[in-house]
Amino acid sequence: MTVRPVCVKDISACLDIYNFYIRQTAVTFEETPLTEQQFGERVRRIIGDGYPYFVAEEQGRVIGYAYLDMYSPRSAYRYTADLSIYVREDHTGRGVGCMLYEHVESAAIESGLRNIISVITESNRSSIDFHEKHGFRCVGVLPGVGYKFDRWLGVVIYQKVL
Repeated sequence: MTVRPVCVKDISACLDIYNFYIRQTAVTFEETPLTEQQFGERVRRIIGDGYPYFVAEEQGRVIGYAYLDMYSPRSAYRYTADLSIYVREDHTGRGVGCMLYEHVESAAIESGLRNIISVITESNRSSIDFHEKHGFRCVGVLPGVGYKFDRWLGVVIYQKVL
C-alpha cells in the first residue's frame, strides 16, 4: 500500500468511496450522493486552499483518502483544520486510515497548523476509537443535531493539539 497526494485521476474512485458512505451510513450527514463534478470541485478547492489531501492505493486501486479542510472561514481559526478520512468499506480495519492520518498530520505540522478537529457521528464507535488511538480527545457533544435515515443523530467533537 502506498500513500500519495491526490490527483485528478483519483476523483472518481474517491467519489465512489464517499457516495457509499452517503447512501449506506450515518458517518456523513450528507444525504444526496454527489456527482463527479461536485466532488471534483471540492477536491480542487481544498487543494487550492493549501490543505493536504492524500489517497491510499493498493495495486493501482484507490482504497481510501484523507484530507484537512478549513474549520471555519473566520481568520482567527486559520491554525485549525477539519479532518476527514474515508476508507473503502471492504478495506476498513487494515491500517489504511492510520497510514493516511500519519501523512495528514505530518503535512499539518509542516504547514504550521496547531489544531485538528474531527466531528464524528456519536454512534460511530470505530471512528471514535481511531481518533482516541491517535491522540485526539473529546471536547464536546452535540446531541440530536442531524436527522438521517429517519432518526436523530448526535455528534462528538474531537480535537488534537499538534
